[in-house]
Amino acid sequence: MPRRFATALVPWAIALIGSVWAAFTDDTMWPGVISVALGASIVVSFVIQLSLQRKEGLVNRLAFTTSGSLLIAATGLVAAWASHGVG
Repeated sequence: MPRRFATALVPWAIALIGSVWAAFTDDTMWPGVISVALGASIVVSFVIQLSLQRKEGLVNRLAFTTSGSLLIAATGLVAAWASHGVG
């Protein structure tokens, strides 16, 4: 498995768990749950990438991981919005 995919799995899993949790949580809490899950996913991706201590490809790996987390969170946002409504 390429390093780019291996380092992206944990942040993507955090974003996915948060998105699923937001779809099944209370009507007033789902925006906060998605926000916290996305923020945690991005922080974890930075920690993982900086712990590798490899300069080559750092920006590409971070962009790949962050864009995947944003895509997962956007999908979760649409699902939670459809489930709970706007207000």
